[in-house]
Amino acid sequence: MSASVSGARHNLAAGFAILLALAVGAIGSTTACAQDTRPLQIIVGYSPGGGTDVLARVLSEPLAKTLGRPVVVRNVPGAGGQIAASALLREGGDGQSILAINHPDLYMAVTRDTASFRATDFQVIMVDVQDPRVFLVKNDSDIDSFGTFVTRAKAQPGKLAVSVTAGSAQELFAKWLFAKLDLDITIVGYKGGAEAGTALLAGNVTANIGDDFARFNLRQSTKALFIGSQKQSPRWPEAPTLTSVLAPYGVVPPSPDFMSRYGVYVVPSSFKAKNPAAYSKLQQALLQSRGRSAFQDYIAKNKLQDLSIGKAGEELDAAFAADMVEIGKIK
Repeated sequence: MSASVSGARHNLAAGFAILLALAVGAIGSTTACAQDTRPLQIIVGYSPGGGTDVLARVLSEPLAKTLGRPVVVRNVPGAGGQIAASALLREGGDGQSILAINHPDLYMAVTRDTASFRATDFQVIMVDVQDPRVFLVKNDSDIDSFGTFVTRAKAQPGKLAVSVTAGSAQELFAKWLFAKLDLDITIVGYKGGAEAGTALLAGNVTANIGDDFARFNLRQSTKALFIGSQKQSPRWPEAPTLTSVLAPYGVVPPSPDFMSRYGVYVVPSSFKAKNPAAYSKLQQALLQSRGRSAFQDYIAKNKLQDLSIGKAGEELDAAFAADMVEIGKIK
């Protein structure tokens, strides 16, 4: 065989190898591109305007930059987050949907046997914020303290009404609180926190049980009679702690932060089990996105540093499990 023929064959083989490599690279690039541009969906378990919804939307912009693909926020309110949780199980098995919801709302439904799913079906991928309960009345209300509210309720059984998000931990907290004080109060449930807050402003109810940050949009129109935390809130400095307002009645809450709302992001546990690498990548993206300026500027502007957590869900799994044992005792 001549050197020229051998060289030609060598060049042909080399050329074919290059073309094959380019083709494989193009396919890989196309696949990567398709994966990178698939939108990530954040399913919010409540109506627009509430604290969970607001923070999910604030996070969506830096998260999209971190992931390099669109992030879409979708509200699926109802039944204290149960409808959204069911949607997550249907749609989130591949990690393309995550649920923004509150603890203990999701697991409360499981513990109290009202949901069709189990606690083991879900994995908290990130804990975002802690949000204590807050008890609000309108600024022009003649009820100037929680003690005054209790006195009024005892004098007028069944006449006072308090708004909450229906089927949520707010409603359960209200039941616990009024039962402990032996008060006959009408608890009015609304689809979401925004509607429950609007009911207070409209004068449809006497008071509202909400969450510290989530109800900060009502700051100019309302005053807080207590904050469900071991320390006072910089957003509601007039509000004494839950422990202090209950002390005169001989009531001691299970913990100073009892029934605080934790904003959490959740995925199906099957996603973590089947694709731990993708789960870890998504978790790191969520945590990294909280550190971006767009998110941290919002936290600073709204003075939420005291409520900001930003930890992997696994770090609070044990604490959440202990909460559910106590909540399961509430009738």
